[in-house]
Amino acid sequence: MSAGLQITGWPAHDSPVSSVLFGPAETSIFSLGSDGKIFEWSLHNQGQIIWSRDCSRFCNPESFNKHMHEVALDSNGKRLLASSGLVRAPIYQVQGHERGLRTLPHTAPITSVDWHPTRPIYVTGSEDHSVRVTSIL
Repeated sequence: MSAGLQITGWPAHDSPVSSVLFGPAETSIFSLGSDGKIFEWSLHNQGQIIWSRDCSRFCNPESFNKHMHEVALDSNGKRLLASSGLVRAPIYQVQGHERGLRTLPHTAPITSVDWHPTRPIYVTGSEDHSVRVTSIL
């Protein structure tokens, strides 16, 4: 028995999709492919790319052999955090013209990321067996 009715769908990447999430206004979705490409897709215009970044420098194909990568969007929908095959992870500016940031380093690759639901605080988990909570102020 299926768990629902598909509303829409489209070919999104030239590689396996590692992570997906809804945008802040629920009018778009973000996807991360195992090729390191991140896309924001319009839900109103099926298959239309609104925003994109190449994070293959951080999410290289070799690191996908160990674990899948994931992305997380802050509560304002302005910053996108991606897990990384490196000790630092990228924080992309989705809106505006500010330069992106990088997380504080772990001693091993960052495998999991998330944002606080209401504050400019993110959490990272790493292969070094640690979890770090960091504020952006």
